[in-house]
Amino acid sequence: MAENPIRATVIISAVVIALCILLGFVLPARSERRKREKEQRWRDARTVKTLGFIRSAKHTGRCVNDNPEFRFVVDALAEDGTFFDTTVTEIIPRAQLPMCAVGAPLSIRYDPADRSHAIGDDNPDADVLNERIARYQCRKHPGELTYEQRMELSRNSVVKKAPLENLRLTGKEEAGDWEAEATVRITDNAAGDTVMNRTLYLNDKMLKHMVPGKYIDISVVPGREDFFGIVTDIATKVVPEKSGS
Repeated sequence: MAENPIRATVIISAVVIALCILLGFVLPARSERRKREKEQRWRDARTVKTLGFIRSAKHTGRCVNDNPEFRFVVDALAEDGTFFDTTVTEIIPRAQLPMCAVGAPLSIRYDPADRSHAIGDDNPDADVLNERIARYQCRKHPGELTYEQRMELSRNSVVKKAPLENLRLTGKEEAGDWEAEATVRITDNAAGDTVMNRTLYLNDKMLKHMVPGKYIDISVVPGREDFFGIVTDIATKVVPEKSGS
């Protein structure tokens, strides 16, 4: 008769010990998770999303799980479309290293009160990035598309394949880009062909892909044939939604 109370006491003690051990792991982990979430909310409240372009990259010598840590010097876009210098230190998975070349775009967050340092942004906002890109392009080439036209392309356009019928360089250079007159043709089974013309600025990399007679990706707003955009590397690498240049 005496064995049952003793056995019950042993079982209860074992359960209590097991619970203590379990809570010893669970509670600190939950506390750590809440701490990280709180820090993330604090960073989100204090920082601003934007887009930067890598100017230089240097391995710090540190690795985490065989993934190297790099310190990037970045040309980042401010809200008014101008650039400012900042640095970003991030652990980069080895599979993503080819995407971190000089000149590559980088989604970041920065503190407006101290823009000397920034952090990588794993959840970029396409609308914010498109808005920053539009302001930058308007400052770089004020005679091109207006800010309103660029934002309409960003929000309402669709991407289509169109043959580049003609491309003529005017000989004018602005901000390191070449002015060109481009003609494209869009084929619609219902409405027929639509020929669109535009004067735009192209850098050397874009010029290599703008070959008359070949198809290019353009962004157009349905029902608006007065302007179009050329889909750029920025749109395809950084901004998952529609964007043009």
